Amino acid sequence: MTAARARLPLPQRRIVHAWLGVPLLALWRVLDLLLPKRMDRWAFFVHPLKPGQFIENARAVYEQVKDDPSIRRLVFVRGGQRPPGLEESPGTRVLDLDTPAGLWALARCGVLLLTNSTSMDMAMAWRGGGFSAPRPWLHRRVVVNLWHGIPLKRLFALANPEQRRHGDRNRFRRRERRHYDGLVASSAVDAHAMAAIFHPLPPTRVWVTGLPRNDFLRMDEAALPAGLRVELLRVRTLRDGRRLVLYAPTYRDASVARDRGYRFSDTEVQRLKRLLVRHDAVLGVRGHYLANAPSPFDRARHLDGRIFELEHDAFHEIAPILRESAAVITDYSSVYIDALYLELPVVSFAWDIDHYRDRQNGLLYDMELAFPGPVAIDFEALLVALDAALSRPAHHPDERYCTVRRMFFQHDDSGNSRRLVERLRQAVAARSGR
Repeated sequence: MTAARARLPLPQRRIVHAWLGVPLLALWRVLDLLLPKRMDRWAFFVHPLKPGQFIENARAVYEQVKDDPSIRRLVFVRGGQRPPGLEESPGTRVLDLDTPAGLWALARCGVLLLTNSTSMDMAMAWRGGGFSAPRPWLHRRVVVNLWHGIPLKRLFALANPEQRRHGDRNRFRRRERRHYDGLVASSAVDAHAMAAIFHPLPPTRVWVTGLPRNDFLRMDEAALPAGLRVELLRVRTLRDGRRLVLYAPTYRDASVARDRGYRFSDTEVQRLKRLLVRHDAVLGVRGHYLANAPSPFDRARHLDGRIFELEHDAFHEIAPILRESAAVITDYSSVYIDALYLELPVVSFAWDIDHYRDRQNGLLYDMELAFPGPVAIDFEALLVALDAALSRPAHHPDERYCTVRRMFFQHDDSGNSRRLVERLRQAVAARSGR
């Protein structure tokens, strides 16, 4: 390293130019082919679009094995952004992937636990713009995709033609699906959908273990990771003994988000707040972390102690929020499916359902089949549905609610991470010939 390079700030003391980085990644691919893999080295990755956040299924699996002396856990970060609360130990290392040391360590890992895909989990931003990612030899490893949720929207192979072409523009990302040893799913119905979405993945490689991150919804509070306990207490402070209604609208494609995001008027906000006061409730707003659409509320005029934001910088996981919620409002976000795991009442504010179904992402399931609560297509219907949900002293799921819940959840406990790790150990043993 030259003196000039040594004086660069840490995030820049990396592969700083594309003309250096691209040849290095080509050489790394050769190295990755030649180096033997260690099946006791499990690679975890931070969230590809939430820098420095080690969350969801990856974090839940890590928590399941963090004290296992037979496994060396390597958590790869980028840009020098370390996950808060993640401590190194003799069996756990936090490594900057975008350094020669990080790339060397990745080349030795025999198990890859992806959160999205190699092209996203391993993407490296070049100084001056652009990005690329290592292309690991997947057939030499055990590779499991810990996809974050149960999709309600059409994705990848089931997306509309334009979005499918956009999503598959990275040919390696499309080809890698056939090499996954496992893809997490929550139920038999979800497994069929995931197999179709991730085509050409063989359906036999979809593992119906349940989603590991749902353990955070059901496990004892004392067993939660420390960071989630802190977030849980923060939610309790915000709701201050009142009932929390979570409003979580879904992601909208950038091409339509600016024109298709719902904005509550001043009159609608006043009526909504009166309803909340009557039921001693508050509304917590959590947008999608890819915030293409404007906020549904005017921050200066509408947000206060009755309506407030629960955004991703302050609350990394949805679990602490759902654990404190009394009801959930969404449009087409699968956050409502997480709410079913806790048997919470759900309402869909589907004000643009025809446009969304026909011209945006589209729906994988018919709402009448997959959504067990009221579907409100305008503000008046939303108020009626929310009033009804808050008027009941307790939520007693009816037969339709229970049917939908069974459709999405094969397991009804906090053992999803344990089942996933058991399947993963079987795959490792089979690859190792044991």
